[in-house]
Amino acid sequence: MASLSTSAILLRSYPFSETSQILRFYSESHGVVGAMAKGVRKSGGRRGGPLRTFSEGILNVQFRENRDLQTFREFSTTKTRPGLGADPARLAAASVLGELLLRHGEGEGNPALFENLGRGLDRVEEANHTSLLPSLLGHLWSLIQGLGFGPLIHQCVQCGRSFEDDELGRFDFGAGGLRCDSCQAATQGPRIGPLAREQLGSLLEGTPPEVLVKPLVHLRLASDFVTYHISGGTPLRSMAVLGDLIAREYA
Repeated sequence: MASLSTSAILLRSYPFSETSQILRFYSESHGVVGAMAKGVRKSGGRRGGPLRTFSEGILNVQFRENRDLQTFREFSTTKTRPGLGADPARLAAASVLGELLLRHGEGEGNPALFENLGRGLDRVEEANHTSLLPSLLGHLWSLIQGLGFGPLIHQCVQCGRSFEDDELGRFDFGAGGLRCDSCQAATQGPRIGPLAREQLGSLLEGTPPEVLVKPLVHLRLASDFVTYHISGGTPLRSMAVLGDLIAREYA
């Protein structure tokens, strides 16, 4: 069993006993790392401080390959992101990013994905209610593409023809992108017009538009895409929580 020290973000914690927790981190070097932290509920992290979800720092564990739970040694926090816990909608948005990687972040480390996650959490923490969904969706789609997925929206997924500026398309989740009218399939998703396609393109590029038209529709589209391609047919629970929290804000 070797000692491992890596940059990591705490994504989730579960009580195991009166004094211990099971912790799930996304690490720069090893992707998702689970750890059994004995006594941490009594002593906290470094110097007795609390282990706050979405905190970032240096994780130290005793590591063994192909083991679900490593032995926790220490988590030296460098960034706590207290603003996420101060607002339920921000916390739910951060949970969407975290749950996505917990569902599909196993295996080798991905430094670019780790950095992207950190930036996304920072942007969500800084966002107000108007900018929250655009900020979240920009980083969510970036993480989706970093995991090796991502929709084709500028050309038809069937015939490869580029869409005209004013042309409608229809989302085909199974095919992973938009179909033109000439390549309609029996089972398809929502129709995507020119404005929605342009704004989705901006989100995929990581540059959210200042005004996102019908943001809840964009959230449902991202949720359905993740459900089909990443989370094994089960929607992310945090997506539903976030939608309920902000539905009135965007009504």
